Amino acid sequence: MDANLAKTIEDMQKRLQILEDKDALWTLMNRYCTEVDNHHWEAFANTYTEDGVMEVENWGPKRGRAEIAKAASCEEVFQGVIHSITNLHFEVDGSDTATATAYLTLYVTPDVKKPEANYCWGGPYRFEYRRTPEGWRVAKQHLRKFFAIGEDTEGLFS
Repeated sequence: MDANLAKTIEDMQKRLQILEDKDALWTLMNRYCTEVDNHHWEAFANTYTEDGVMEVENWGPKRGRAEIAKAASCEEVFQGVIHSITNLHFEVDGSDTATATAYLTLYVTPDVKKPEANYCWGGPYRFEYRRTPEGWRVAKQHLRKFFAIGEDTEGLFS
């Protein structure tokens, strides 16, 4: 095989791996939001590595899947929950680690029969990911609260 052709194939394989990794990370983040919105605490925690860290500024760090599931389950008091992540930007280089930045807008409603009684808050996310035998997982997440709309009647996010 010609050396130039071999180099071209190698470069294409690296680029394809990066695209596949980004696709897997998008899928992971969609699952991340969907599982927590549907009150599937264990499934949400399984989007993290075994030793993963979830850090929401006002809560402090939660370490490991059991702590993460327990912390997320505080949202059980809300009938309606939507985690909306926007401006998600992945940094992927073909290795077994990656990072991302994004913005969260969280909408919660204690009683979906009274949708006007809701609370919304959000801010910037930072993620670190690691490829595991289970696939890509969140190794560390940090979230800062930048804004809030409405009243946190349950006192969970203050």
